[in-house]
Amino acid sequence: MLDELDKKIVELLQRDGRIPLSRLAKKIKRPRTTVNERVARLEKEGYILGYRAVVDPVKLGYNYSAIVMVKVKRGLGAVKRNQIEIAEKIIEDCRKHKDMPFVEEACIVTGEYDIALKIWIKSWNHLTNFLIHYLAKLDEIASTETFMILEKVPHLPQPFPTD
Repeated sequence: MLDELDKKIVELLQRDGRIPLSRLAKKIKRPRTTVNERVARLEKEGYILGYRAVVDPVKLGYNYSAIVMVKVKRGLGAVKRNQIEIAEKIIEDCRKHKDMPFVEEACIVTGEYDIALKIWIKSWNHLTNFLIHYLAKLDEIASTETFMILEKVPHLPQPFPTD
């Protein structure tokens, strides 16, 4: 369970993962050694999974993003692979080939579809190759539906509430 000090540390690190521990200690008015120990414990216990840079995909040439909903075939004759294996195969294939999109996220979901993919594409040709020349040819895929993302709201990642 997180106490109030842990919650404040997690909140501040979510806003700026590069904040020096000395500045973090000043902000929460605690000794640097206390903050260092708390951060180390939060990492060890799995509350903090890692630190990363948030990159602007457009600056890297990925001009469009989409959500691709994937329905997996069921019943006799369908390839006996579960949704996680199918999603992992798609991610790996996309990593290997430059004419494929970047898969930012893959989720196994409930409802009409089985897999939700958030992808980034450099061009419409990227999307065409992915949907028509790749996904449509996978035996495990029954159908897909694609939703182009017009704008992300809010523009910056929001910190998870610690309450």
